[in-house]
Amino acid sequence: MKYSGLYYVPNVSTSLDTSLSTVSTLVQGVETSFQNTTRQNLWSLSYRAFRDTLPHGYQPSTDSEGKPKQFAHTYQHLLHLTALSSNRTYVCTQPPGQQGTVASISVRQQDMYSALVRHQSAALWSARHILSVQQGTTYSGGLCTIQIGELRATREGPQSGAVQSPGVVVCITTIVGGDISDETPPESKGENGTAMEIDEEPKVDFDYAQAVIRDCWARIKDGRDLGRSEIKEVMMAPEDVKGVQEKDAAVRMWCEVLRLRG
Repeated sequence: MKYSGLYYVPNVSTSLDTSLSTVSTLVQGVETSFQNTTRQNLWSLSYRAFRDTLPHGYQPSTDSEGKPKQFAHTYQHLLHLTALSSNRTYVCTQPPGQQGTVASISVRQQDMYSALVRHQSAALWSARHILSVQQGTTYSGGLCTIQIGELRATREGPQSGAVQSPGVVVCITTIVGGDISDETPPESKGENGTAMEIDEEPKVDFDYAQAVIRDCWARIKDGRDLGRSEIKEVMMAPEDVKGVQEKDAAVRMWCEVLRLRG
């Protein structure tokens, strides 16, 4: 199965040119550190975040010092990522302190669904931000597949203007426990040709997978200027990576990073 880690390199200036320069620096890091890698197909993503509105008549509770506590919001994420599926958009609803619930819709329904939430459910959900990667770079070779792309922020309505970039994302994917497809049957053949049930899933060493990803990232950025902002690392939750839940875990990982500051 595929296991990924995602790195977010913030761009304090929000200038698109700065992010493009960071991408160029990271590409040089890949090509220098992993000379046997080859470029693969381009990838893209589109992302939109919604946050629930404050309940009518809401009065915040206070802490021990009498200060109002911050309201814990629920988020709704819309993610179309070609590396996961070219024809599906993933909808992840994430209540505070809980694991997000993931569903998918046809990519052709993405804009209609977004308009429905934005306009018809405005009393319940407020639009936050829209992000995209248009022509991300992919390298493959050795133990890892590496995807790099600059995030582009889109503004809707009269506030739309010059394209800004909040940062750069780097997704590093490796294979753990064998590349098992979602359609793997729940039984296999024994030595005598009869069906043999598999009592338990093979144990997967996620610590090793995370070490491979972190080593790959360390080699890419070694000696390179990526600015002074703190780089964010998010790994797929190991407890979520089980068969058909593999894509759900990847969606949650991406949404955690793309949510930015909320």
